[in-house]
Amino acid sequence: MGHNVAGILFDIGGVLVALDGVPSMAKLLGVEPHHEALHAMWVASPSVVAHETGRMEAAAFAADLVAEFRLPVTADRFLQDFCNWPTGLLPGAVQLLDEIPDSYHVAALSNTSAVHWEKIRAMGLVDRFDQTYLSHQIGYLKPDAGAFLAALRGMNLSPSEVLFLDDGLRNVDAAAKLGMQAHLARGPEEARRVLAEYGVVRSNAGA
Repeated sequence: MGHNVAGILFDIGGVLVALDGVPSMAKLLGVEPHHEALHAMWVASPSVVAHETGRMEAAAFAADLVAEFRLPVTADRFLQDFCNWPTGLLPGAVQLLDEIPDSYHVAALSNTSAVHWEKIRAMGLVDRFDQTYLSHQIGYLKPDAGAFLAALRGMNLSPSEVLFLDDGLRNVDAAAKLGMQAHLARGPEEARRVLAEYGVVRSNAGA
């Protein structure tokens, strides 16, 4: 399966890095922490889009978001919490990346902000990617097709040659519509199972 795969494109948050965003927003909004519903709400927010595509500074973003959703916290408090949403590497993330043979082009496509990327960079993932395509740098948020097209251009691969892994179903569906081999993967173990199905790495089954 997947013998024509030449590149692997990872989402970062929820696949390789633990994020506290969904439970944090759910608590502030007083709703259930449903990943897909909160993700859809998040990427539909004008404040989020502006900030995570690099068009709005963090302080203005926090003030606008608190007002937009009538959050029961100050903008300063929200921003402090927001900066700490990336909490660390998920178990097995680095090992999984290190097991991918050098023959594959490995890149990351992430909806992220400058403040979050600073924390993620410090976790030691960046050197394990050939390229990173970050929303605040490329100017597009997944599931916008522009985000995927930016990554495909940078990787210089056709959609069918790229295996895409993301923890958001809307992003997976958007990538599949462009012809990418797209799969849902929530955490390194699910990512490993997909990569093993394509013969990229060994499965941990029975280990």
